[in-house]
Amino acid sequence: MKARLLLLVVLSLCNRLPADVLELKNGQCRPGKILQADEKFIRLEVEIPGQPAPAGQVAPSIAIPRGDVQAIDFSPAPDRDAAVRSAGVQDIPALEASWQKFSPWLSTPRSPSAAVACALGHALLATKEPHNGERALELFTLVEEKAWQDADKFRAREGRLRAMMATGQAARAMDEAKALAADSEDPEILIEANYLMAQASAKQLESFLKENPRWNIDPNVIDERHRLQNRVLELYLQPALFFGSEGSKAARGLWGAVEIYKLSAENERQAGLPDAAKSHADLAMETCRDIVTLYPETPEANLASTYLNALSPEQLAVNFEAQARKEIVENGNSVPPTPAPTPAESPATRKEPKTKRKKHEKK
Repeated sequence: MKARLLLLVVLSLCNRLPADVLELKNGQCRPGKILQADEKFIRLEVEIPGQPAPAGQVAPSIAIPRGDVQAIDFSPAPDRDAAVRSAGVQDIPALEASWQKFSPWLSTPRSPSAAVACALGHALLATKEPHNGERALELFTLVEEKAWQDADKFRAREGRLRAMMATGQAARAMDEAKALAADSEDPEILIEANYLMAQASAKQLESFLKENPRWNIDPNVIDERHRLQNRVLELYLQPALFFGSEGSKAARGLWGAVEIYKLSAENERQAGLPDAAKSHADLAMETCRDIVTLYPETPEANLASTYLNALSPEQLAVNFEAQARKEIVENGNSVPPTPAPTPAESPATRKEPKTKRKKHEKK
């Protein structure tokens, strides 16, 4: 490690940053440009200090046994890093090119291979196309099996479960997400596992409603509909209830709840249940207000604002929070301020805020 740091310092002083730096197991570092590699050797183009290759001539290269390499620091690439961070549909061509370059280095320490593969997988899932879902599933599975660090394997596992849901394997994905949540007490992992289970539960609810459009007149399925709906809402709302300071994840879960309220309202209108449909429509609106108020910097806040702006004045006149505050004042009590998101708590110490849950319960 000291040798590597010293090499980088010297190179920076000389203003000659190499394309790639190979850290060998004997502690030495080899700067240069990787030309090609196979299972046994890595061929590295090198430049002799003070003796640059004449114009038109090939620079000298050396073959380094692959087994002698401890890690590789690949050359910086701002465009590649930007595509990995964005991981949108528009980044697929750039990510495909990066994956072609770095796929042979997936198990090599400090390579960006896993990050590129996971970003490409998420971008492919964002297209909503079945064949891209299958390709994403292959990428995530490969990273989970061969990535050089556990953090990359965990991210790939999350991605693989999402790809499973996108390819019609929601039940299996939910089972694995349950196991993931049971095996960890890390709040970050619990939030992600619960979100995965919420998405899988939402798909189950959608399928159930398609198969049972008149569930309200079938006593054999009424309880199952309520069970599925309550389960998915519980999972979506959990980050906001217990991990309010995790703004992006809380807003993501609240927007998931909005989608469920909208789905339920539409289904109830079709089933001839106008009062229940209005109740869920009101809950969707009120949850959107929560997102805009508590998490204004998130993408979900923009979605919530768009939804609210499309409502009529009559619909917007319903305001659960304003009504609750009015009732408190009428009863002679002071109105408490709207609470800010609370810090994340460990599973062993967190307590369920009853007033917040009541706000989202189906009336």
